[in-house]
Amino acid sequence: MKRDFDLIRIILLEFEGRPPGNIPLYFTHADYEPAIINAHMALLIEAGLLEGTVHDQMSGPKHAFPIGLTWDGHDFIDSIKDPTLWEKAKKNVIAPVGGVAFSVLKDWAVLEGKRHLGLP
Repeated sequence: MKRDFDLIRIILLEFEGRPPGNIPLYFTHADYEPAIINAHMALLIEAGLLEGTVHDQMSGPKHAFPIGLTWDGHDFIDSIKDPTLWEKAKKNVIAPVGGVAFSVLKDWAVLEGKRHLGLP
């Protein structure tokens, strides 16, 4: 499975918008299959962007049980929340190489966000 950064952004924005304690048992989105969403939530937990647990199953894929954003998850979503910056990130960072390391995307987004705000 290839990481889908649009889906990652959708998931993180969804968790950011939920009040504390409002944990979705099953997060769904019309454009994505539940198994793909689950796999991406497992990746986000393993990457430290979502709090939660990932359980291996005897047969089948891992199952993610996310409970909310981590500090790093908040920082990342803050850096890519703006739709203009997100489109710019997809065009200038993700698309040219067909994918990108998460750390590269995050570093670029933070720097671009500073430029966007006129900060040094």
